[in-house]
Amino acid sequence: EQSIEDPELLAEMLRVDHLLTQIRRYAESLAVLGGSTPSRDSEPVLVVTAVRRAVAEIPKYARVRVGPTDQRAAVPGYVSPNLVHLLASLMENATDFSRDKVEVFLHQAGTGIAIEVLDRGTGMSQDKREALNRLLAAPETEDPRVRLREGQIGLLVAAKLARLHGITIELGPNIVGGTRAVVVIPPNLLVSADVPPNAPPPPRARPFAPAAPPQQGRVPSPAEVAAQRRRSLPSRSTGEATVPVGQGGKRALPRRGAANTRVPRKPPQAPAGHPTSNLMADFQRSQTPGQQSAPPSGT
Repeated sequence: EQSIEDPELLAEMLRVDHLLTQIRRYAESLAVLGGSTPSRDSEPVLVVTAVRRAVAEIPKYARVRVGPTDQRAAVPGYVSPNLVHLLASLMENATDFSRDKVEVFLHQAGTGIAIEVLDRGTGMSQDKREALNRLLAAPETEDPRVRLREGQIGLLVAAKLARLHGITIELGPNIVGGTRAVVVIPPNLLVSADVPPNAPPPPRARPFAPAAPPQQGRVPSPAEVAAQRRRSLPSRSTGEATVPVGQGGKRALPRRGAANTRVPRKPPQAPAGHPTSNLMADFQRSQTPGQQSAPPSGT
């Protein structure tokens, strides 16, 4: 998608990518009915981010509008994929039974958060709404095979995921017509996505301590000024001796220590008339008797 410049081809690529997202969600729905749960995130996710991810996973995402909110609460990483999945199931169900837009709002519900999914469809009878609310409250009483044959597994999957984390889902009539689905996230599933207020501040550098001002009525000598500067500056241990200060504030010449005044010992010399190595002896042994040279005669 990032390397395609043709707008028509890019639109087809986005459509295929969206179809793959729906196929993945349908496969996860079957896994939930089989007793498994999806898990894709490991970091906390903002609730509003989970809502927007759910919108992106349904076929008719263009008809869903998320209202403005200032909520900064988040859900843990093991909850966020399940929350996205159940919200997507509710939004898809709302878009299927309504030709108008679907609105989603986030509210503070006590110490928890309530997510409202409002559609403007034809609505449903009170008996059917009560039956669906019983399904959402106790999904274990429903036979999944019946829902699979009818092709209506969205609410059952949402109910199973909500029951897993203690999330409440309830259906009610919309005051402007249609159905109102409310998802309540309990406070024990909410975490803060901001930096905790009790976190220690980062370490700061130690401020520089300026030299003390001279006493009034007396002009300090150059030696006192130099000593005061050395005390005010940060010191670093180098292992060397401190260089003394001579008269007039001048630095005295360094003196050699005892190790530097020692005369290095000369290596021992071999006695005169004897070879210092075995080179000559090896050379004589390698010569044949006829080739050995006679020793020089003394004069």
